[in-house]
Amino acid sequence: MLKGKINKESPLPLYYQLKDIIKSSIENGYLQPEQAIPSERELSESFEISRPTVRQALNELVNDGSLIRKKGLGTFVAKPKVFQQFLETLTSFDNDMKQMGLPFTTQVVTQKQLSPLPMLESIFGSSFSGFTYIERIRLIENKPIVLVSTYVPIELAPSLKDDDLTNSSLYELLSSKYNLQIDKATRVLEAKNVEEIDAGSLSVEIGSAVMSIKTTGYLRNNQPFEYTIARYRGDLSSFTVNLAY
Repeated sequence: MLKGKINKESPLPLYYQLKDIIKSSIENGYLQPEQAIPSERELSESFEISRPTVRQALNELVNDGSLIRKKGLGTFVAKPKVFQQFLETLTSFDNDMKQMGLPFTTQVVTQKQLSPLPMLESIFGSSFSGFTYIERIRLIENKPIVLVSTYVPIELAPSLKDDDLTNSSLYELLSSKYNLQIDKATRVLEAKNVEEIDAGSLSVEIGSAVMSIKTTGYLRNNQPFEYTIARYRGDLSSFTVNLAY
């Protein structure tokens, strides 16, 4: 059910008013996730505005992720995105999901030791004998949301390749078992189109939008201890950065 009225005397464009009504109805719970919204014709008749005006409002809501179109079925309220604030604090995916009360699971795809890699030398230097490579898929309600590839020097966590990362946070494990004093991280964001090699793991079409986030974690002595590449599904993720003036 939509809550609100169009004011044709307002200086605000009609499409914008309709867009605001629909968005407010979603935010206030009058429209539920995956609920169908009225058709263009029904909205046009109900609010006494033209169908092109309705179409413009719906297009903008589809573009910003509030609505989704299903071919042959209509337009529906999108599932809420997973909001993460780990761009401003050094926290784990596990902690973020627990704080939001979202049920999540982890699939460990690969967990093995590798010889030194040239691409990692610029991050870790050349003093390590090799790296533990971990590839995980993080899921919410059995839907993949992020594919994570992590490299940790063997000398810092010698038996990491045998540790249980299905039910454990990597950061908590590195801190508690290996006594690593985790201090800070740098993160680099890049909007990308998912590659064929990753599309299947994320259950998306090749070329779908993903947010690639590269993290280099540092210990208190400024030694890098992890390098992670996370590919977040663009249709299910949103990130928040708080800035102070």
